[in-house]
Amino acid sequence: MSTVGVVLKKGNYAAIAAIVSITLGAVFWLLTFYFTPTPLPDYIKMYGMPFTVTTVTLGSAIAILTGINTSLIIYRKRVTGSLGFRRGAGSNACGAFTGALASGCPVCTMPLLGVFGLGGALALFPLQGLELKMVAIAVLGVSLYFTAKNAALQTVSEHEKHF
Repeated sequence: MSTVGVVLKKGNYAAIAAIVSITLGAVFWLLTFYFTPTPLPDYIKMYGMPFTVTTVTLGSAIAILTGINTSLIIYRKRVTGSLGFRRGAGSNACGAFTGALASGCPVCTMPLLGVFGLGGALALFPLQGLELKMVAIAVLGVSLYFTAKNAALQTVSEHEKHF
């Protein structure tokens, strides 16, 4: 994962990661507390403080991981001239899709899950739907691993070409 540190030390890639993370974090906040009939004080009353803090923390983690993933993908594109992911393409797409589904509050995303036949199953989860955010973090973590690995391999091969 040293590739992530190397890439994020470059100002423009750090800025990309920060902009994507902040924007996505704002979208998560708006979807959870602003565009719903449950503003933050009512949300805390309905679900309790631990659930609210966990929701915000997991949403923030998803935003940060998505920002870092985006920065690495752009880095790889600029280094190689293509997005030619072979092994990591599925995990990148799956990570982005799961992150998008898990962006709002678990109850708010239930209509989207109904398309996939998961709406009723969400009610059976012991953590009241926070499992979806946890899965999104896991998938984004796998995606980040493969993206960093691909970017590191390309950086080494590009560096060797110059010598």
